[in-house]
Amino acid sequence: MMNKVVNLMNAETQASQQPDQQQQVIDAVKAMIDGKKVTQAQVAKGINVSTSVISQYLNGKYDNGDSTAVTEKLTAWLALQTNRATNPVAPRFVQTQTANQIHTALAYAHAAECISVVFGASGVGKTTAAKHYANDNSNVWMITASPSASSLSECLYELALELGMDDAPRRKGPLARAIKRRLMGTGGLVIIDEADHLDYATLEELRILQEQTQVGMVLVGNNRVYAQLTGGRRNEDFARLFSRIAKKVGIHKAKKNDVTAIATAWGIHGDSERALMTQISERPGALRLLNQTLRLAAMMASGSNSAIGVTHLRAAFKDLEGVE
Repeated sequence: MMNKVVNLMNAETQASQQPDQQQQVIDAVKAMIDGKKVTQAQVAKGINVSTSVISQYLNGKYDNGDSTAVTEKLTAWLALQTNRATNPVAPRFVQTQTANQIHTALAYAHAAECISVVFGASGVGKTTAAKHYANDNSNVWMITASPSASSLSECLYELALELGMDDAPRRKGPLARAIKRRLMGTGGLVIIDEADHLDYATLEELRILQEQTQVGMVLVGNNRVYAQLTGGRRNEDFARLFSRIAKKVGIHKAKKNDVTAIATAWGIHGDSERALMTQISERPGALRLLNQTLRLAAMMASGSNSAIGVTHLRAAFKDLEGVE
């Protein structure tokens, strides 16, 4: 009998706390929306419910649904936003020596209306530099090739979408002609990242498209993209394609100056810390691995209210690499 009474009292206590918790969640979400940090649509997408559910919930009218479940989801979502907001902010973009080298190749292709290729090791900042150039310049369109978008028709359709052609045809012939009409006279630049996924037929179509429209074009990828352009041999077909490449930029490892620029951007000036950062950048993944290490090290340092040091860098690297 006593157990039943206790259970009943606990249930009543939890029930009385639920409206308070729900109101706290509503107030917190509304504050973020009013502060223009997020929209109702983004909140809805963040917890995988419809916008109408969020609207009803925030106005206290979600009577026909499970408001407790929504409260739990929003509580977890709010905790994630708080965690992100309190984490140290990484530099958005660092103008490294390698980034300058890539920007020069992109600018040359853009101005000279020719084809360039940027190839080399993964993680040296090729994609980041290309995105930065695209964001800072008009009439620059960047797409990413992938196994699912490596065929001629899929690659062209990705380009059409990037060009804002939402009603583009799907058949290769009409699609290629529509893209050609769209690019004519723009004086633009087309950047194709992960171009090592593209086959010879697709590369040839892109070459012809570039020649017909006189836009700049840059193929970005790993060392395989260079091999793709030569076909591993210099037969007549591949020679015709390879000869159209006006500028070739091979980047095979991170530079010491890159690490110096990144260290400065993070406010790291100690010789020991910079030496360790250089060692990390020499491993597979290069600057990508270094930046991931720095983000985690910054979180560790923030937790102890201190600057990033060798101890934080070593601990972060070991944690990311799964080293005990």
